[in-house]
Amino acid sequence: MSDNKTVEGLSDYLDRPRELCLLTPTELARFRREDILDFQIAAAQKQLARQAGRIPVVGEMLDGRDPARFEQMNDFVDVLYEDGAYKSFDPAFVEEGRFAPLTQWLDRYTSQDLSGVDMEGCADLTDWCRRLEAQADIFVCHSSGTSGTLSFVPRSREDRNMAADYSAFNQRDLFTPFERNDVTMFVLGPRRHYRITQCIYDGLEERHGINPVQAIPVYHSPEFYMTQGRLRKARAKGDMDAVNGDPIVAAHREEVEAYNRDLPMLTEQWTDNLIENFRGKRIMFQGTFDKAWAITLQFQKLGVTGAFAPNSVFALAGGVKDGTVLPDDWMDQFQKATGVAPGNMASSWGMSEITGGVPRCAHGQYHFPPTIIPFLLEPHTRNALPRQGVGSGQIALLELNSNDCWGGLITGDRGTINWDGECACGREGPFLDAASIARL
Repeated sequence: MSDNKTVEGLSDYLDRPRELCLLTPTELARFRREDILDFQIAAAQKQLARQAGRIPVVGEMLDGRDPARFEQMNDFVDVLYEDGAYKSFDPAFVEEGRFAPLTQWLDRYTSQDLSGVDMEGCADLTDWCRRLEAQADIFVCHSSGTSGTLSFVPRSREDRNMAADYSAFNQRDLFTPFERNDVTMFVLGPRRHYRITQCIYDGLEERHGINPVQAIPVYHSPEFYMTQGRLRKARAKGDMDAVNGDPIVAAHREEVEAYNRDLPMLTEQWTDNLIENFRGKRIMFQGTFDKAWAITLQFQKLGVTGAFAPNSVFALAGGVKDGTVLPDDWMDQFQKATGVAPGNMASSWGMSEITGGVPRCAHGQYHFPPTIIPFLLEPHTRNALPRQGVGSGQIALLELNSNDCWGGLITGDRGTINWDGECACGREGPFLDAASIARL
């Protein structure tokens, strides 16, 4: 590793890499690509050595090897979680309400000690999540459940604060982090649930002084998401018999169907509040593409265009979760309805299992920050593909942000990465082509 000033600046972050997430794009631009690569290897070695002694599953994957011997980036592929690691528990634990062994399984994926959490008489997943939060200060962040099965990621207080801070500093043009801010976030989804977005909403209100988040005033349980995913999957296959006899679906189907019946009314009420009380103001919206399209349709129905101040921010992420088919020009229609300037239409790519996101530029490319290291693999193997030129394969990630989880994961997505070229936006690789991302 060279000893120039840039590298010295990066070396200051080796023991606190997550603070790189709080730098501006201009501040990050001073780091050279080759120096970022050197930093990432050194930081990944330190993170692996630290977490192998704190997280049982990571220690088992490392199997006594010296992290300092991981000298090339692709060496770390060997210690990445498999796709689905966070849902590798015995399904019977959930189906049969066996929450003590479910907790023992989760304990293997965090540095925090969950062995003392009392699960006697635990009634359901909501009760399970509440006990972990109350007794161990662990917030269980589950996935969206589109497959009908949930991932459970144990997030410590520090990791939850990091998620909120990352979101806040990404929006520093809209408000000032850690100060009182007259800004309102709008979310077309439940205000309460056990997902990472809940941590962001709470953190923005409590740590960064924004107004109360305007969301749909309901709570969705983990079983709600499981049932919703299983019903959608059965309908898509035209086989509703597949969910007959499913105890989770039987217990929560009426709740899901009632919410879906009420959703048009709830969306209308949410939109009325947005237009009547915040029209022309600076706001922040966060949601998936399908939610943004739902807003567009509602605005078009009401004949509303240019609804908000052009310097509002609309942060879109997560793609489509409800099966909606979006028209090719949906983003243009959304922009016309909201009136937000193109530069304030932020989009990012990420997942529940990873702390932080990968921002998208105006040219449709996702640019990896220094704290998120990408890999490409031959699909369904741990065979790493070359980290040069342009390549396509199964995407894997190693993030350096989490304090109490291991950030290495082989995803279920494929895509195309330009490793060393220059994007039309002027930034160098690696960057991921947004149009190339698809499920394997």
